[in-house]
Amino acid sequence: MQILKQKLFWGSLAVLLSLATLVTAFTACNKDAGLAAIETDANGYVCLKCGAKFYTERTVFMGSKCPQCNQTTLAQTVGYYCEKDKHITIRAREGDREGVVCEKCQAHLGGAMKEPLEKDYKAWGATKAKG
Repeated sequence: MQILKQKLFWGSLAVLLSLATLVTAFTACNKDAGLAAIETDANGYVCLKCGAKFYTERTVFMGSKCPQCNQTTLAQTVGYYCEKDKHITIRAREGDREGVVCEKCQAHLGGAMKEPLEKDYKAWGATKAKG
């Protein structure tokens, strides 16, 4: 009887470990939506004075001086993703008290923050800067 209990215990443990391994394998392959929202290959900037738009490679950062108007009004940008029309609206990260509205369909984009990619900055009309 004791041997049967031990076999049942070890058999149950093996099944549980196998299930845990399968669950881990299936969930580890999926990209976390929160992590995907902050991953980017570029940094974006907009001048709050002249409206010039710039982007750099991910490892390069610009200061606050705008290369176009030479004022210290350059701000980092952030994107807001519209699920409805798959458009990303890019705006200054700071100093904006208005609610974010999709540039394309005018839908409110409260919690849809997403870091834009280089292709998004190009589509926005930003010029690549060296930093």
